[in-house]
Amino acid sequence: MLKISVLLLLISSFVRAENTPKQDLAETFEYFYKGSIQQFKEVNNLFYAVPAVATTYYSFEEDQRLSGNERSKKLRKIYDITGDMGVVFSFPVVPLALYYTGKKKANNKTVEFAKEYTAAMYLTLIETGIISYIPGHSRPNTEGQSMWETRFRGDNSFPSGHIVPYSVLFFKTLQYYGPYWATIPGVLTYFSAMQRVREGRHYVSDVVGSFWLSAFASEGVRAIAKNKTNHPLYKMIFERQLELSYIQYKGVIGPAFSYRF
Repeated sequence: MLKISVLLLLISSFVRAENTPKQDLAETFEYFYKGSIQQFKEVNNLFYAVPAVATTYYSFEEDQRLSGNERSKKLRKIYDITGDMGVVFSFPVVPLALYYTGKKKANNKTVEFAKEYTAAMYLTLIETGIISYIPGHSRPNTEGQSMWETRFRGDNSFPSGHIVPYSVLFFKTLQYYGPYWATIPGVLTYFSAMQRVREGRHYVSDVVGSFWLSAFASEGVRAIAKNKTNHPLYKMIFERQLELSYIQYKGVIGPAFSYRF
């Protein structure tokens, strides 16, 4: 009788501990606004910062050549469809499907994945929209633009918004499920980027910039959410303690990095 009582108590405690949809929505907003700040403080984003600065700078310097070369190529149907579907996926279609699947199957990892994906995606989309109002380069091709390309952003084509649902999904899948499953959204990100560039809606630098903005936002949200079930490879790289400090040697001060395994 005592065992049954203890079991019932544990079950009731578990049921009470499970978040309601309203609570999950509130946590998603918390991930969003706290992650928007944390991404600038998260030391782990230095892992992304080095290739981000290098590739974005190179693409800006070589934009005319790289973008012109891509525009001269045939726009494949799969690229075109994937790119256009970026607008559809900018609505919470995938996150809601994942969320309710996770709830139905009592899979908290899927629920948390959906919440983090939603927060990081909309954080990146808003950032791309804000940055587009900073004077820069206009689109290579401005004919026949949709309302999504004119009403929700400025005249600067940097950075792209269409690839964001795919690029954020890539980083979140890499975080939760590892590189094998991340291949799928990674390929979709590439297809979408090719559509934007070959159709003349964006320069190469625009899609490169969006890709790295997605990485920064994803890591900022991860740091706030503090999920404990990330993929082992991701944990090995990002969930270690990277510290920045300074060192003085013979009167000269320089930066010091320590990486604790």
